[in-house]
Amino acid sequence: MGASLEQEQISGLVTAVFRAWQGAGIPFLVLRNYEQLPHFTSNDIDVLVAPAVVRRAEATLLAAAREAGFRVVNRGEFATLAIYLAAEASSAQAHFDLFTDLKWRGFDFLDCRAFLGRRLDRGLFAVPHPAHEAATNLLAHFVFTGQIKEKYRAGITAGFQSDPGVATELLAGTYGPALAASLVAAGAQGDWSRMESQAGALRRTLILRQIAFHPLRTVGTFLRDGARLVRRLLRPPGLTVVLCGVDGSGKSTAARSAIEGLRGTFSPAKGRQFHWKPPVFSGRRQAARGLISDPHAKPPRSGLISLLFFAVHWWEFLLGWPLRICPVTFRGGLVLIDRYYFDFFVDQRRYRLRVPPGLVRFGYRCLPKPDLVFLLDAPVDVLQGRKQEVSRAETERQREAFLELIGNLPNGRIIAATQPADQVAADIIRAVLDFLAQRAKPATGR
Repeated sequence: MGASLEQEQISGLVTAVFRAWQGAGIPFLVLRNYEQLPHFTSNDIDVLVAPAVVRRAEATLLAAAREAGFRVVNRGEFATLAIYLAAEASSAQAHFDLFTDLKWRGFDFLDCRAFLGRRLDRGLFAVPHPAHEAATNLLAHFVFTGQIKEKYRAGITAGFQSDPGVATELLAGTYGPALAASLVAAGAQGDWSRMESQAGALRRTLILRQIAFHPLRTVGTFLRDGARLVRRLLRPPGLTVVLCGVDGSGKSTAARSAIEGLRGTFSPAKGRQFHWKPPVFSGRRQAARGLISDPHAKPPRSGLISLLFFAVHWWEFLLGWPLRICPVTFRGGLVLIDRYYFDFFVDQRRYRLRVPPGLVRFGYRCLPKPDLVFLLDAPVDVLQGRKQEVSRAETERQREAFLELIGNLPNGRIIAATQPADQVAADIIRAVLDFLAQRAKPATGR
């Protein structure tokens, strides 16, 4: 299905959701990047609603999505409530972020209570008052990094120039009149260096004023955030996917295409891709190792040395999970690994090992498991036609071993690698979205 048709489906979804919210009497506004809505969106859709109606807004969104032919594939409780949707009949994906407040490390960097009252109606949806939008675009990046995003600078200046009184009133509630007036004046003049020099004072003022003036609200926020982080730790919104296959099956190409095709659900900026295993103490060695044209050129090590090397590898697989994989899935990213531990079952010789199969099986039982394991499979003639790094007999042996191994895994999926590369990626993407939709059902009550 073409990108234009998928965008048309997303446009229909966005229209349906906005109309459903209007029909349900839920006040909302789109915070930013709304210029081409609902006809085009290349990113998440940031929507502000009142805290009292956020659950009703979510339920209304899900009902409208089902009517539009979309299903929930992921849900994450970040500073926002992130809801990821995918079309039932295609790979079209959309991402709504429901905001009830604007926070930095648990502190409200802007008081949003006035936003909905001053929103500007644009028919299908509402947008913030220009001064409110300017303050949001300024602080949403500035308070975190101390820098002001280039793409928002013109809009910040225009918003502060058009209604400096509204902007100052909004900022004064959080930062006090003096700092608010200074920020608005610098923004109206485009004096970004002066504004960025106040980053430290701005953060200190934010923390001290909220602790002093709203102690109970601050404590409540931290308690709720703690509970939210625990829920996310127990049920991380990210995903771990492994690609297996004999040399020539197209793992590298499929990995790149799958990451790109899933960007609507898993931002590539949050994800990581690993070859074989997540490096803990072998990163430099892996980076220095070039392409291997003959993986079986060197003889296996002796039995005792093999056991020692296997133990080192196993510890890296084990430690790599909490140190390299869990941080990515915790923040909602996709971890994609090609080969992984399964090579020990099929091709120990590649790593110059001679380890008893029983020990390999026991080692795997003691490791955390990936969410999905894909085997890219093709006939021996096809695989040998693409790569001849090992003999035909070895290719056939490895293929049969992979089919038996991955075919018996409850989370294993076999993909025909004889298809065009874009269709292989499409099959992987579809399988991932199907898995996510099943996983998301308990969280959404569907």
